[in-house]
Amino acid sequence: MATWKGKSKGSPLGYKFFIFIIKTFGVGFTYKLVRFVTFYYLLFAKSPKQNLRLFYAQVPTLNSNNINKTIRKNFNYLGESIVDKFAFLIGKGNKISYTQNGEEFLKKFIENKQPLVLISAHVGNWEIAGNLLKKLGAKINVVMFDGEHESLKNVIQKDVGQVHFNIIAIKQDMSHVYAIHAAIKAGEIVCIHGDRFMDGSKTLETVFFGEQTLLPFGPFQIASRLNAYHSFIFTIKNSKFNYHFTATKPELIHSPDKVATNYVRILEQKVSEHPEQWFNYHPFFKKDASRKK
Repeated sequence: MATWKGKSKGSPLGYKFFIFIIKTFGVGFTYKLVRFVTFYYLLFAKSPKQNLRLFYAQVPTLNSNNINKTIRKNFNYLGESIVDKFAFLIGKGNKISYTQNGEEFLKKFIENKQPLVLISAHVGNWEIAGNLLKKLGAKINVVMFDGEHESLKNVIQKDVGQVHFNIIAIKQDMSHVYAIHAAIKAGEIVCIHGDRFMDGSKTLETVFFGEQTLLPFGPFQIASRLNAYHSFIFTIKNSKFNYHFTATKPELIHSPDKVATNYVRILEQKVSEHPEQWFNYHPFFKKDASRKK
């Protein structure tokens, strides 16, 4: 995981292509088209497949004989999640619905304009969660690495228009820290992933599925040091056009390690139930991080 460079593989040109197809032919047709793209990546994406195999070998609910099948499902779900993401951004997500557990926890904070830190992971589809939060009237700030921000910004400006969340880009000059503080002070929501970091970033060590792993320190420091409550949120696809959103009851904890421990417990549960929707394609466990790709 420490070998990640802070930039996702998706290109603005690829995003533009799928936005055009969604606008022209709809979500259902784009799902069929994306199967050809994901099959191509399944054939040639050696490093992501290897990292998935190493990760899946530690998932206790996954039989080793089913790993290759789960990898195929994973690539297909990834393609559909990208389609769903842009369908919502361009206002074509009407077919997509969701059920929920925990919305009432967040609604109270949003109505009272209390700051809230939402921590998720590269599991399922956080953009669908953003759509739910928008309907609740939340002011949303999404923290992402600068490389991801630039890629998404280029597409949004030319092909999408306004989006319902503010992007806080993680930069070397640490300006994002002040932006996060300002959002918390204003009683807004800050969303951040807790399962991926860049080389050189501060980390904390924990145990995930019985193996030592490193998580980024920043999200758990933010959740514990800014006097804001935090909740762990996930949105998992459970049928063709339906997602299930979950949010844990917000807590106020002043220890980054304790927040991380609670996060790992919830994340293990989600991955155990839906390993095919784990979209973190980088070495996750310490024992795998030094392997050659």
